Amino acid sequence: MLFLFRDQHPIISVIKEHRTLAKLLNGTLGSICSRAQLCSKSQRYIIQGNWLQTSTATGRLSMEEPNLQCVEHLVDFTTLKNDHDSTSMPMVDHHEINPRDFFIPTQENWLLVTADYSQIELRLMAHFSKDTALIELLSKPDGDVFTMIASRWTGKAESLICSKERETTKRFIYGILYGMGANSLAEQLECSPEDAAQKIQSFKRFFPGVSSWLHEAVASCRHKGYVETLMGRRRFLSKITAGNSKEKAKAQRQAVNSICQGSAADIIKVAMIKVHSAITNGSTVGATVDSIDVAMQNFSEIRGRCHLILQVHDELVLEVDPCMVAEAVRLLQTVMENSASLLGPSVSFLLLRATLNLYKTGYIASVTESIVENED
Repeated sequence: MLFLFRDQHPIISVIKEHRTLAKLLNGTLGSICSRAQLCSKSQRYIIQGNWLQTSTATGRLSMEEPNLQCVEHLVDFTTLKNDHDSTSMPMVDHHEINPRDFFIPTQENWLLVTADYSQIELRLMAHFSKDTALIELLSKPDGDVFTMIASRWTGKAESLICSKERETTKRFIYGILYGMGANSLAEQLECSPEDAAQKIQSFKRFFPGVSSWLHEAVASCRHKGYVETLMGRRRFLSKITAGNSKEKAKAQRQAVNSICQGSAADIIKVAMIKVHSAITNGSTVGATVDSIDVAMQNFSEIRGRCHLILQVHDELVLEVDPCMVAEAVRLLQTVMENSASLLGPSVSFLLLRATLNLYKTGYIASVTESIVENED
């Protein structure tokens, strides 16, 4: 609850910064470094976590010892330097650490290629709700949906929306998606509950289809006792009718969240299986042959020169022979864009982000290949 006192004492920002750095040191870097093992063949440090396929209620894959899915992006902080002269002003140094820069491929001169779904849970919400306003925004290939929503709410031109306004809008939208009420959203957005409640009402006016679907999803769960993902996987929530008021409210939030987050988990698993099939033996046990499988037969030259090494929720990470980067990018795009069919515009719900890095110096920590198998 530190946000309640953020403007009352300067120590609050220091505490928050300390927590961020302590998490980075103890939860990320410390955990990773302690489990790194030197590979005698490549003379690189290898890290291999344990995958858990059934540990989350929504169906997401999780990881432990270490959890490489929670490695932070850029972390920035400041330090003060005091000279011996007490009358002089302290010098402020700004620092940036990106823990993900510590990872490189296991193979010499190979590159890391990553691809993630763009706002997949928001697009799933548009699919399930059939909200025409949200579908229209997501149909614009060159527009940023959160900037466009912020522009509509504030009445400002999109070019005048600052990064803070976009980030606030993004946090709010996902707060709605995760079933947060006014008090929880107020904490997330660092505003008063009254302001959060007004934002909720504004959201319902702009996206009436989403508002109706949220109510319908909860009502359906009360009637059936479960919710269902895009691919038919069910999560039973008995507390939505049999629990006390607090348990019922929690089950209602879980009902909405499980539909979208669970569907996203289904889609990324399908993509993982198909990518793994394409870069190994080219067959998926127990799977029916579809147009994507036929198209993947064109990627036979990539086998042995590309490894699927990590999944970070909506993102896949591959290590690739430099000669095969273009093929790897094309494979990811083909598979991920066609792992599910969503209602609405015939526009890709995938934003392919290909990040290519070749590290020659510095601390080396690599991730071993993770084998993706079909789930029963």
